Amino acid sequence: MRVVVIGGTGHIGTYLAPSLVEAGHETVVISRGTQKAYRDDDRWQDTEMVVCDREAAERDGTFGTTVAGLKPDAVMDLTCFTPDQARQLVDALDGQHLIHTGTVWSYGASALVPTKEDAPKHPYGEYGVNKLAVEQYLKGQDRVRASVVHPGHISGPGWMAINPQGNLDPGVIDRLREDGSCLLPDRGGETIHHVHAEDVAGLHQACLEHPDQAIGESFNSVCTEALTLRGYAELVARHFGHEPKLEFAPWAEFEKRVDPEAAQATMEHIGRAPMFSMAKAKDLLGFEPKHSVVDTVLESLDAWVATNRT
Repeated sequence: MRVVVIGGTGHIGTYLAPSLVEAGHETVVISRGTQKAYRDDDRWQDTEMVVCDREAAERDGTFGTTVAGLKPDAVMDLTCFTPDQARQLVDALDGQHLIHTGTVWSYGASALVPTKEDAPKHPYGEYGVNKLAVEQYLKGQDRVRASVVHPGHISGPGWMAINPQGNLDPGVIDRLREDGSCLLPDRGGETIHHVHAEDVAGLHQACLEHPDQAIGESFNSVCTEALTLRGYAELVARHFGHEPKLEFAPWAEFEKRVDPEAAQATMEHIGRAPMFSMAKAKDLLGFEPKHSVVDTVLESLDAWVATNRT
């Protein structure tokens, strides 16, 4: 099968493109050509690379026709963020299987956990609202056959994972490495739900290879377990050889004591109470994540430390 992967050198594409090649698919990757994949793999030599600036091509109305001109049997769109982007692509295609990367943020705040794909969706914030609008558009049109994959917090070696404070402040990891200390909001019981990038790639590929079960459906893509902030902080402290020294503060105090940008990121992550079910992917596609949440976050953090702190 000839598969076009849009945005194929990022977090998901780093694993997806080589895996598609390994499975025997004729694999074409569209990217701006400014970023290398996060890990080396000899199978990239068998991938056709097409340089295209999506935003520029969308402005002049040529992006959809560029993709269609590659004659794909299936398209995996890893970088679509608005309905207009989806519409321009779909209008140029004709019957292909389109696998779109959504987000668990399209649900809004979780009510019943673990949250399943049929849960009511009430997103907030531009990112989640637009991603839900894309999903609704794809499920309502009949020009292509669509599937949607909703990743949690994508993690892996090569970039910082969401840390035990629920943000990307590197100082949180530095302090846990130094003496096991960490400031957490409230009692640290809020959850964050990571997923290894390789497993997100694997679920995209499972949709491709089981079209009868995947078309018209959406699937969560997360580790089978989620971490609480407290449990995550304790895990990381002990991983670096320390007994945890955790401090808890009511949200109003926590917000004042950390960097404003970090506090905003924390609330963005914990405010949705993320904890999602992977039962549907297992039941319909036979797909289960390879990576546990513990292995996922520690692999990411160890790689980040090796690159940035040694």
